[in-house]
Amino acid sequence: MEAFSNAIAEKFNGLLSYLNLTKKEFEMVADEVEDYKLKTACNGLSLDSMQYADELFQHLKTYGIGYVEERAFFSLHVQETIIDMEDQEASQSNGYGDEVMQICLTRENMITKAYHEILNDHFPFPNIREIMTYQLNSLTCAFMKIKLLNRSRFA
Repeated sequence: MEAFSNAIAEKFNGLLSYLNLTKKEFEMVADEVEDYKLKTACNGLSLDSMQYADELFQHLKTYGIGYVEERAFFSLHVQETIIDMEDQEASQSNGYGDEVMQICLTRENMITKAYHEILNDHFPFPNIREIMTYQLNSLTCAFMKIKLLNRSRFA
């Protein structure tokens, strides 16, 4: 559809890729963590991120925008962003549970930034904007829950 520019379509593709990456990453975290509550929260975030990606994909497909599976440029940009964020957060780590906290902070920052870039842009579909606002709030709460559970297991 002409209403979507290539730039906004790329932003949606990026968000969907970030959500898929979050699903995979938190599945791995849940497999490694022994704390039952933290494991459950990580599995919940993994499921939610995949559900949100599918939900957005279906709505975008309705408007004629398809998801392009990880283009070379986007993959390179994602890798550079991840490396930069992990380097910054590695310098701040100093205790137990830092690995989980680092993953959580990195993914939260990436996803929040991707959502805000789209929500701050103009696109003509208010129902997608409402869905995205709900998803962002839900993901923010899930990340807070994981960070809290991660901190509390060492308290």
